[in-house]
Amino acid sequence: MNGLKSARSSMNVPATVEALRRRIDEQGATVFAVIDHGAAAAKANLRLPATQLVIFGRPLTGTALLQDCPQLAIDLPLRILIRDDGATGAVVTWQDPEFVARRFGLTAEESRPLHAAGEVVSAVLQQPVSAY
Repeated sequence: MNGLKSARSSMNVPATVEALRRRIDEQGATVFAVIDHGAAAAKANLRLPATQLVIFGRPLTGTALLQDCPQLAIDLPLRILIRDDGATGAVVTWQDPEFVARRFGLTAEESRPLHAAGEVVSAVLQQPVSAY
């Protein structure tokens, strides 16, 4: 629908972020940054529920995609959003790889690396990524 997929983590935001970082590292990818939107809001004397964005990828596979489709750089590296929505645990959101593939006219094989975010989430949450 909106190009995003979400799942619920039973862990809070910091614990989910840490588990995602560990899994990304175990899979040989690189965490380029973690942006803490909640902390940035607090520095501006504003309130925002815990909200963090994990930015990660594999330069080897990402670069190959960008060589064939340079405008795909708008969606790479991959990102996973983890936020507190007031319920137990956290909501974990990432881009739907099929949505991105359609937008750029990628084949199933070309879009395979775009599935990494959902695979990481599924492994960490130990549930299918369509569960939320």
